Amino acid sequence: MGHANTSSNSFFIGIEIIFNTQIFNYFILSNNVMNIAVIGSKGLSKDLGKKGTSSDIILYNTSFQGKNFTFIEPDKYPEKIQTLFQALNMSQFAILYITRELEKSMLGECILSLDMLGKQGIIVLEEVTQEEIKPFLFGTILDKYPMIGKEIPEIMKHFFDFQIECPSEPKVVIDHSFVVKSVGLVLLGTVVSGEVKKHDTLKIYPANKEVSIKSIQINDKDVETAFCYDRVGLCVKGIELQDVERGSVIAKNAKTAKTLDVRIIKNKFYKDDVPSNVMCMVGLQYVNAKFSEGKLDFGKEIVIDDEKIVILTPDKKMRIYGLAEY
Repeated sequence: MGHANTSSNSFFIGIEIIFNTQIFNYFILSNNVMNIAVIGSKGLSKDLGKKGTSSDIILYNTSFQGKNFTFIEPDKYPEKIQTLFQALNMSQFAILYITRELEKSMLGECILSLDMLGKQGIIVLEEVTQEEIKPFLFGTILDKYPMIGKEIPEIMKHFFDFQIECPSEPKVVIDHSFVVKSVGLVLLGTVVSGEVKKHDTLKIYPANKEVSIKSIQINDKDVETAFCYDRVGLCVKGIELQDVERGSVIAKNAKTAKTLDVRIIKNKFYKDDVPSNVMCMVGLQYVNAKFSEGKLDFGKEIVIDDEKIVILTPDKKMRIYGLAEY
């Protein structure tokens, strides 16, 4: 089965962080594996890597100076705004690619999404000057993004200086799932925390069912262990295809909820009050919710494992309403 290009040879240094009298175990991960969203104009990803997993989100894979990169492009954006946030939530970093052809509405949504999620990254300009773009970035996290031209080595070297922290508890976020004849149920996703081993028995959420890891593949090769930010293909047993959706989480424990008390932080450009029916991005989950008196009702259990909740109004001209804090 084909999976995104990653490395299983990540190097970890364990540290302890003391906060509010609690001790949390973290790993600082060497930059052997990086998953990077490429948003804005189209066409850059194919110059950065080889096309891999393809659906409404396309993955491009490459190796550069001993490090492995997966570039994640929301192929169905702008038609499906959820794919913009899903690509960003699948990544640790982002590239905002700006050409003369990029529509101002798309540029605005890309800037707003990066700022809301607090994503680190860079801006790649083609036939556009920094002076033209800087006014759009004022007061956002993108103010601090390096702006460079479309030179591939220059783009790649910018990602060698980033440091990544990774919690130690095992957690895999699923983005694709399917059944392979004679193999069984296969889940594609990213290890976002800790490590996952062959024969591990964990749970999948929000289905809340036990799942066993039969085998793990990275770069089409069987491995015994996958580490933080590795992209993996997991052959599993104990669950069915209907138990999995984009955004499902495999972990020892994960928080789920059907309703949440929230405080809405509105996009400053949005004039209307929050509608009673909204769409929510929670990690990779794209779910409908009813909003009333400070409460979101999803109508079903969803994973809320410390994820930011983005409120979307996809049928409106302005599609990004804001954030829901809980």
